Amino acid sequence: MSGNALLNKFLVLGCFVMLAACASSKKSTTINKDASTIESSATGKDGSSKENAISVKSIDAEYLWIRQNYPGSKVIKQALLRDGKKSYDKLTFVTSAGETKEIYFDITSFFGKF
Repeated sequence: MSGNALLNKFLVLGCFVMLAACASSKKSTTINKDASTIESSATGKDGSSKENAISVKSIDAEYLWIRQNYPGSKVIKQALLRDGKKSYDKLTFVTSAGETKEIYFDITSFFGKF
């Protein structure tokens, strides 16, 4: 086998590996629509502060909550906050009406557990 033929086989193999990696990353961003991933309705918390943070069980649940409560909005910033043993995500987003909002999510149940 010539050097060029071998190089071409490695390039093709590399392309397949990259495509497989892209395909698997799309699967990990699938939204879990199970209501148990968001616990705000049961607790009455609105996400307006760390004390009122919405408990979630995944990052996907944060984005699902925003889509459900602020349709057409766009997340522009995500910050990780620590307070003692608690972990929070603060998402800043722009609503479809152009208003900038911040929502706090309690991610303690899963952050750092993987």
